[in-house]
Amino acid sequence: MLVLSLVSFCLIGFGVWVFSAGKRYREEYAHAVEGWRVGSTRAVEVTVVREDRQNLACISDQTIAGLRCGGETDRHGTAPDPQILQPYNTVAGEILLGAGLWSSPDLNGPLPQERFTVVCNYHIKGVIKSATIRFGPTGTFAPLGRTTTVGTLTDCSIPR
Repeated sequence: MLVLSLVSFCLIGFGVWVFSAGKRYREEYAHAVEGWRVGSTRAVEVTVVREDRQNLACISDQTIAGLRCGGETDRHGTAPDPQILQPYNTVAGEILLGAGLWSSPDLNGPLPQERFTVVCNYHIKGVIKSATIRFGPTGTFAPLGRTTTVGTLTDCSIPR
């Protein structure tokens, strides 16, 4: 009887721990991604250098709303396909996977020599749970390590 009581106590304690940890995670996640919902549009400011047109890449088996990672196969030296996802960092330090940035008219002319920011409308199409990303032409692909939003970048402009 004592063993049964001990096992019951342990199971109840474990259940309370799992519930409280999950609740804390949901609260932190909800605060971190407030307003970042599938189907919504957010104004984002991403940081790039002009070489990122060819440098940025991701690899994943998932296709979301016609958007997909290109990996190593889509390196043409020209503007990437507007359906190919690339990883970007926002000025707030969030990583997102976006497509269409380099199709914007403001990015077809001469670009700054140094790192610059671009403001876009980010139309969130879904989330991706498993992908690897690269931020350099010879860098290794590293796992994202968390669920990340996927979407299209439109109406992009360089703040002046």
